[in-house]
Amino acid sequence: MANRVITKDVSDNVIAGAVMANFYLDKTARILEAHASDHTKVVVNKGAYLIPINIGNYWFLIDTATDVDIDSDLDTGSSEAGKDYYVYAVTDGSTISFKISLATTYPSGYDATTSRKIGGFHTLCVAAGTIAGHTLTGYLVKDILPQSIWDLKHRARCGNNAGMVYSTAAGIWVDIYLPSGTGASTVSVYGGTISDARDWNDFVDDGGAVGKRLLTDPEFQLIAAGSNEQTNISTSGDPVTTGGHADTATQRMISNIGCEDCCGALWQWLQDTTAKYDDAIAAGWKALGGSKGQFYLPVDTNEIKLLAGASWAYAAHSGSRSRDANVVRSDTYSNVSARFGSEPL
Repeated sequence: MANRVITKDVSDNVIAGAVMANFYLDKTARILEAHASDHTKVVVNKGAYLIPINIGNYWFLIDTATDVDIDSDLDTGSSEAGKDYYVYAVTDGSTISFKISLATTYPSGYDATTSRKIGGFHTLCVAAGTIAGHTLTGYLVKDILPQSIWDLKHRARCGNNAGMVYSTAAGIWVDIYLPSGTGASTVSVYGGTISDARDWNDFVDDGGAVGKRLLTDPEFQLIAAGSNEQTNISTSGDPVTTGGHADTATQRMISNIGCEDCCGALWQWLQDTTAKYDDAIAAGWKALGGSKGQFYLPVDTNEIKLLAGASWAYAAHSGSRSRDANVVRSDTYSNVSARFGSEPL
């Protein structure tokens, strides 16, 4: 019998525990995955594993693949663009089914004893259009971004997968959007006001406040692959808000994994440090701002933090491998932002 009850007594979990150990020891096993052809669906247990799930006082064994549709299985309303959705296993006490919801706690009509969050995903904010050789070519607005799908096994260490996608090449979860907000209010959301004109140190603090960090040079190259190259945003001006933009060639500014505005929008601080020869700068201790220490510059060098991607005014320089090695960590510019990532759990 498919997706059957193991036991109605939560304390009698010997069978559940043994099955759970087998499933969770397989590091390649996933609870949620993308549907092979329908971008409005996710598949629960695509690999047909034996997956034990505890909901309230009940243990269930998910042993078949089940399609879950953002339209027909949404708890209330209709699907929206650029939103984070959550997938829940729900029960009436004898059967198990699945619901999708915008709610972060439990879906409409259920509560903490009749539902269990098992994962989630993000929807595409604006149609990708046709982009030759691009992973997301043909994806429509509100389609599920395949690399955003997360579950109880496959998720970010920061503890919040909202607005993130996974880069298999880089081995990290990365923000879809440039950051909005600061400190503990830092988020990756569609249509948010882009945080800029902050120095490297401030962005490090912003990321750290939400369990994330700046990307490295190699990571940015990998997560930005598929983005527009050597073009800038169509307006050739400050985008102000995140996501959904096109470049001067009318191509959507989106990477293969779904990261928005990597190139030709705003420069983005990277972790990496380099040194620039500059005989006009004297050696010595340099203030970093914020009364939190200083940085020592050796003779004829200036400590530089790399910027990536290029901004709205640099079409020819823009791209996944574009770097600026001319800015010190304490500088602030209106065309410089950041992008955050998190290791997988």
